[in-house]
Amino acid sequence: RGFFYVMNTPLVSVVMPVRNSASTLPEAVASLRQQDLKEIEIILVDHGSSDSTAELIHSLRVEDRRIRSLRSDGTFVEAINEGCRRARADLIARMDGDDVAHPNRLSKQLQLLQSNHKLDACGTRGRIRYRGHDSKKISPPEGGYQRYETWINSLVNEAEIMRERFVDSPVPNPTTMIRRSVFESLNGFSDPSWAEDYDFWLRFMEQGVRIAKVPEVLLDWYDSPDRSTRNLPRYELDQFQLAKAFYLSRVPRVRKNGVIIWGAGPIGKQMARFLAKQEIRTQLFVEVDPKKIGNRIFDCKVISPADLDKKVRDPVLLAADGVAGAREEIRGHVLGLEKVEGEDFFCVA
Repeated sequence: RGFFYVMNTPLVSVVMPVRNSASTLPEAVASLRQQDLKEIEIILVDHGSSDSTAELIHSLRVEDRRIRSLRSDGTFVEAINEGCRRARADLIARMDGDDVAHPNRLSKQLQLLQSNHKLDACGTRGRIRYRGHDSKKISPPEGGYQRYETWINSLVNEAEIMRERFVDSPVPNPTTMIRRSVFESLNGFSDPSWAEDYDFWLRFMEQGVRIAKVPEVLLDWYDSPDRSTRNLPRYELDQFQLAKAFYLSRVPRVRKNGVIIWGAGPIGKQMARFLAKQEIRTQLFVEVDPKKIGNRIFDCKVISPADLDKKVRDPVLLAADGVAGAREEIRGHVLGLEKVEGEDFFCVA
């Protein structure tokens, strides 16, 4: 039996771009139809599906009048923007066609944004699940994805999200909800060479708009061998580093005074090269390896942490050491110098 909830204007519009999602879309949409917040619309944007996704969307619309469908023959970014432009609610939520929302996800986010009008957007904590080629076989994340889940769920309030935005994308994009007025003021998603969602949130925070999270796991988002993040060049690590360098270069103090990079390994050197393309000068490198101290990299002297206090005044320090535990050690050392994270230094790895 179909769902014939009658409403004038929904409280939340959920925008879900889908492509060849016939195997996962029913579960994703079912999780939205089962939300305890009923005053929603679900906008499914089919962009170039070659499987039975289009037919499935049609049958879902018949079952539930809250479901709207669009066809976009453009890029993924154009599909997202088109769906958001068609949204009727004042709040726009994102989700992908292989994600599963917990029943109170939307109501919890609505409550947070209604109770704090200073917030422009919010996310939630999330849980990563790996879906193999057999879509019914689900397993927890391993390795890097497990570490990413732990890290991203540790960031909840505005200050935490802002301070670590150059480590990786600090908000799970499929969990986000944003005020439509703010989305429109930013002209939606851009289409750079790097990940469009990371770009959006970096641009969003650069403008001083505010985001926090509901401190609960309210969405399961799925990794799989076919997922775009594993197969498209824009989601490769180099592109994330390019995005970081681009937005770091727009921080006024970085542009004015340059940077000191803690980490003379591959990550630190790459960041120095990418920043140089943005005309940002690396003043010094910092290293704990005695074999590197005193050497020069890109004509920059390598110093020890003990020599850092007299050097890091005007330049912004970037912690760019990807070794496990290094970020915490660097942060502890620099905070001991009475430096402020997010102003005097940023973690970038």
